[in-house]
Amino acid sequence: SRRGSKGGIMSLTTNVDVFKPPRRGYYWSYYIITSSQELESALAHPLAQTYPVVLMFWASWNEPCRVMMRPFRAMAVAKRRAAIFCQVDVDKFKDIVERYRVEALPTFLLLKQGVEKGRVVGAKVGDLSNIIMANI
Repeated sequence: SRRGSKGGIMSLTTNVDVFKPPRRGYYWSYYIITSSQELESALAHPLAQTYPVVLMFWASWNEPCRVMMRPFRAMAVAKRRAAIFCQVDVDKFKDIVERYRVEALPTFLLLKQGVEKGRVVGAKVGDLSNIIMANI
């Protein structure tokens, strides 16, 4: 989480009220999913029906995932008012991994109104930036 600013939307991710609220004065630049139900509720949220949702499927043991953490966080901060950003740990949520057909790491999905509009597999910062920019 990052320190919030006064007035206006701090981040769309923070405004998805199915996520636990951040500490007072802070906002979520991205949110780490804690349950399958939480992700489903978030994707059904009105903001997720209006704005794109960027999912990062990752694992702590995977080197390309670790490489992509900094760019993902930077994009989440830069686009916090234009998209909702979430991380999904593939070791904890096999059902989500299967549902979204994740076969390699890291995998990034961009969903609009629950429909996949873009997929990037691997540590490809430029490709991830391009699909986000094309859909916001």
